[in-house]
Amino acid sequence: MLSDWLNTVCRMLSAVDSAALFAIEHKNYVLQCEWPASGSLNDASRTNAEQQVALALLGNKTVVSYTDGTSDNQCIIAHPFVVSGGQQFVIVTIFSDSSVNPRNQISLLEWGVAWLRLLNRQQTPTQSISNSSLISPESERLSKAEASSRSFIEIFKSYRFPLLITLLFIVLLFALPVDRTVKAPVVMEGKIQRSLTVPVDSFIKEVVVKAGDLVEQGALMVSLDDTELRLKLDQAVSDRTVADKKHRQALAKLDFSEASQYAFDRDIAAIDIRLIEQQLSRLALKAPITGQVISGDINRAAGSAVERGQILFELAPVGDYRVVLNIDETDIRYVEIGQQGEVLLRGLGSQLYPIEIDTVSSIFSPEQGQRYYHSEAHLLSEPGNKIKPGMEGSAHIVTGQQSLGIALFDPFYQWFRELLWKWWP
Repeated sequence: MLSDWLNTVCRMLSAVDSAALFAIEHKNYVLQCEWPASGSLNDASRTNAEQQVALALLGNKTVVSYTDGTSDNQCIIAHPFVVSGGQQFVIVTIFSDSSVNPRNQISLLEWGVAWLRLLNRQQTPTQSISNSSLISPESERLSKAEASSRSFIEIFKSYRFPLLITLLFIVLLFALPVDRTVKAPVVMEGKIQRSLTVPVDSFIKEVVVKAGDLVEQGALMVSLDDTELRLKLDQAVSDRTVADKKHRQALAKLDFSEASQYAFDRDIAAIDIRLIEQQLSRLALKAPITGQVISGDINRAAGSAVERGQILFELAPVGDYRVVLNIDETDIRYVEIGQQGEVLLRGLGSQLYPIEIDTVSSIFSPEQGQRYYHSEAHLLSEPGNKIKPGMEGSAHIVTGQQSLGIALFDPFYQWFRELLWKWWP
């Protein structure tokens, strides 16, 4: 078994010329097996190997030495180890190339020793590590306490590389910096919005545009019914005519008091005419700005009654937008004016638009049991004609840097801390 193990280990090493495995019994060096074949070591090589075994046992550590070979310098590595039960061994490897990297070869030897220890643990109590036995009679007489202590140390040594790799991974996890981002749903709105409202109580006579249309400033959008106002205008014109006629008649009779009263009535009627004419001019509702109709669907409302102040349409300039973000209350503390990020709109596929935060409001809105704070941002690039008011999507705002470990585990930590605080007496 030891011969097979030594053969496997030597095949893993680089440029190994020969190797030998010595067992330490009563301070004697007992040769267990050789590689590549039995008798590979001559007397001089064996004496040199035993010297390296003595040095390794003296310091109880791996010894690396360089000697003059037949044609080139040789690198000799003597690695001591102990298996379960206390049996001590030293593996000696001779490399013909002195430029070999000892650190890498020692790592491979340690891996091979861990494998041998695993094989030893799988053996029955009556089996031992030698060509015919794995544990010497002297080793079997070790106390249980000493055997348990050595077994613990061996297990630690066997798994030190996985432990070191795990520790290194944890250190890198909390040392590697990443951007701290805040995610929030967004909606696109016009930077400037104007409403088209009803000036007087009336009825809708004609609707010229519909939602989504592009209109020029001053273009007719809705006409209101003017029948009632025109009747009032005719009545006011008639009152003015009558008052003016009676005023002239009173002047002809030299009745200045009555003439003054009719002049006053005539002026009142003239004022009413101007007011009615002004109201009539406002019945033609025109676009206050050049832009796009973003809301309002009254195409089928012709003939319907409308009240003063009622909003019929909303307009926004094309290409001049603001990004409205709804930020969760747990993330609002990280968001500040001037921070930048990117927004992805669902209606535009995978295209990203850079944005910059303009305002962080303290006004919130409760939605589905959560609080969202409204913030506004502007686009840092030209939006083009693809973006439309009302489009929704999501934004990622870069608010600073944090370690990758905190980014992964901070939500759980915050949740656990709040839960602990609630239940702590």
